[in-house]
Amino acid sequence: MNGVLYPLCAGIAWISLLFKLPALSRGDRGPAAVAVGFFYLFMGLTFTISDPRVWALLDRVTGVPNLALLLSQGSVIGVAASQLAALTFWGHEPERARPVVRRQIWGFAGVLAAMAVLFTLADLTEEDTTTAAVRYAGHGLYSVYLMLYVTAFAVTEYLIVVRCLRYARAVGGAWLARGLRLAAFGAAGGLAYVLARYADVVAGPLGLDPQRWEVVARLGAGLGGICTLIGWSLPGWGPQVSGLRAHWRDRRAYRALYPLWAALTAANPDLALDRDAGRRAGRDLNFRLHRRVIEIQDGLRWLRPARDSTDLVDPDLRAQFAAVAIADALADPVRTGAGTVPEPPPQDTDTAWLVRVAGAFAELGAGSAQR
Repeated sequence: MNGVLYPLCAGIAWISLLFKLPALSRGDRGPAAVAVGFFYLFMGLTFTISDPRVWALLDRVTGVPNLALLLSQGSVIGVAASQLAALTFWGHEPERARPVVRRQIWGFAGVLAAMAVLFTLADLTEEDTTTAAVRYAGHGLYSVYLMLYVTAFAVTEYLIVVRCLRYARAVGGAWLARGLRLAAFGAAGGLAYVLARYADVVAGPLGLDPQRWEVVARLGAGLGGICTLIGWSLPGWGPQVSGLRAHWRDRRAYRALYPLWAALTAANPDLALDRDAGRRAGRDLNFRLHRRVIEIQDGLRWLRPARDSTDLVDPDLRAQFAAVAIADALADPVRTGAGTVPEPPPQDTDTAWLVRVAGAFAELGAGSAQR
């Protein structure tokens, strides 16, 4: 699992950092953005070093067995610290946040120094690229090292969960709120990893096999890491997804309005600014869609279909009645103008309502052709 899930997490982290670098290189970057950049960096280091191939390479190059264990778990502390710093800068004014973050950094630096000392004193002379954390969990000083590491990580992950959920309720942006909730879910996965590591320490004295729940640790770290990475990056690319969805919605609406627009402009060519406009819009989609909606509305005011559907509750049935009234008016060579313009129901915008009517109108035409 380490050879598949961890490289995937590393790839997501490095790609996220690459997309973040242009913003970080600008002079207007804030301290929270810098902290998020460090989060991507430490995430990339954590999962890159945890790859068994990189692990073995580090051991060969440095000559220190299982050095990757200290480096990867030290990077995990960096992951937690950078997230906590970003949330601290978001929650307070910079003048108040900086001394708090400075104390946090000194605290994490103390944890890392103690971890380095305990790792050096522990007897981890036999290389193990995949199960070292489990294999040595109940061994002397390494068990103290592991307890220090997971406790510091657990406290930080708990604070991250609490603050992400709190800020998600307070922020205005929908994508930012979603990202914070997803980051909180990822941090909860980190807590599952912590529980598995605590269980590793007590497994030996209790005669239990820690490999039985190692999958929990790896999934908690891997899937939790992916959720956290996506959560922190979501505010950056999420609005672009919304923009793409809106673009395709508008493109579908432009095509859907064509049958009704074509029928009205055929009856009154003066309605159309561009009489050669077809089903598909090329450039200037927003302008073309706006024009099509306006021209249909102008056509309905000119046509004044006689059948009123404003008392109907169901919007689709209301659209069908409006479409029948339009078709009847277009078929009548003498238009008296005695009817009312179909009004959209409260839940629809003008465009959405006209798309409903155009769809019903197109179905009428298809039904007539079949008959």
